[in-house]
Amino acid sequence: MRHISFKPRFINAAGIDLLPDKIHTIRQNFDYWKSYEGLEVALFTWEGVPYKSKHHIFCTKKLYHVQKVTKSEVADFWKSLDDKNPIPIKTIAINDGFKNHCEFIDWFVEYPFGEYVILHFTDFRY
Repeated sequence: MRHISFKPRFINAAGIDLLPDKIHTIRQNFDYWKSYEGLEVALFTWEGVPYKSKHHIFCTKKLYHVQKVTKSEVADFWKSLDDKNPIPIKTIAINDGFKNHCEFIDWFVEYPFGEYVILHFTDFRY
């Protein structure tokens, strides 16, 4: 089973699941994640310093769908490579567990433009 790390800010108050609005996560490496589509994945947080401490699995989820997207140079949308439609940044931010699109932009500001993958934990798709 593949493990996926999450920051504590995306875990619910009981510490046993993701925030209810976080129905997906964004990662890199489509080909890698595509091999896990349809399988259960374990979600975890690090107990201390990432990669230098144990991790705590707080739940498992089915990885329903893996969707290629691209981070656009235009700040107001990302683009789905499955159907070439823009995804409004406000929508993708809320569905990724951020309080608003400004937090989402700040989170991804250090990531380069280009291809990413959305890991869907529900049957929702863009």
